[in-house]
Amino acid sequence: MEVVKQILTECTLISQFTNEVHTDFTDETDKNYGISSTGDSLVKKDILGNQTRQCNLTLYAVSSSVNDYERLQNSTFLVDLGIYLESIKGNTITQAVGDIELSGKVLSIRCNNGMAWEASENGQVIKYQLQLQAQYNLESE
Repeated sequence: MEVVKQILTECTLISQFTNEVHTDFTDETDKNYGISSTGDSLVKKDILGNQTRQCNLTLYAVSSSVNDYERLQNSTFLVDLGIYLESIKGNTITQAVGDIELSGKVLSIRCNNGMAWEASENGQVIKYQLQLQAQYNLESE
């Protein structure tokens, strides 16, 4: 999750709107982003103990939605961000498992189901949700 958060923080699409991507929450104010983990699972393990894993994440983006133009801009942003994230590969991952620290690389980040999730009471901002699946490998010692 930390590697994906770092990728998002360094993404120029995100940095045009905010300087921070929150963990596990999103402020309900315009131009706020948060990422939350929804689980990590083993995809496969080889005979040497190397693992391919998948981390499921949800990215929440809160943005102004006063008119159709802004809502179209928000949708375009989500598509552009998805395309950008799907181009990311090779970032280094380290993960401690007990006393052992494993390392590996991001294999892919897939984006699914970008959608309007929730509108504020006054309809001035909308919270969007983008579901991410980051696959990575961890090499045994």
